[in-house]
Amino acid sequence: MKVLRAEIGIAILIGVAILIGIIMPIAFPFPGMSVFLIFTLPWMFAGIASRINFPFALCVFAGMALYILDRRSFLNRRSGNKDTAVFLAILGLALIVESVTDGILNLSWAAWEQSMWGPLSREGSMVLAFRLVFNSLVFLSGVLLLLDQGKILEDKSLGQSSRPRLDAEARTRYPRDLFDRYVREYPHNPEGVLEWHIHKKMKEGKTREQAIEELAKGSK
Repeated sequence: MKVLRAEIGIAILIGVAILIGIIMPIAFPFPGMSVFLIFTLPWMFAGIASRINFPFALCVFAGMALYILDRRSFLNRRSGNKDTAVFLAILGLALIVESVTDGILNLSWAAWEQSMWGPLSREGSMVLAFRLVFNSLVFLSGVLLLLDQGKILEDKSLGQSSRPRLDAEARTRYPRDLFDRYVREYPHNPEGVLEWHIHKKMKEGKTREQAIEELAKGSK
């Protein structure tokens, strides 16, 4: 399951997008109704606020944490996959649009509450802040996915132009299995990272040959 952490995180974010963009508008079709039920009522019952809002924010945080922890491996696995890039772009845009829309509704409803009944209570301000933090997390999630869809396509173009040259030059200096592992794990600069690791071990007192041999053992 470790190699699928990024995919699990994306699945959680899909659930968040479906909840905000599809389920809530269907369940509460009248403008502002869902915001009233999820945002205004908790002002009167502060305990309800944490029970309603916290799970949503926790889902976004968990989804992004899983994705970020496995992000580099995910980008390597999906490098050059146009379908994955398109999917990330759509999901990223959906999360951005939904977070901005929901944030505007929250701020608008808070302004209406203040115009009707005066300044927000401490509980009301806390709920507003929590909702805006939730919207910010969703927005940042969408931005990260949009950036990564570009990296997936970029990795392919970089790999196509540079990998043949790297293979021809570097395979004469390093064991094949060792260099192949660095190409998979560090596609942007495998030779540079490998040399850095070699010099790091040489600073520990090893010769270059010993350093390469030790690194090669770790790739088997």
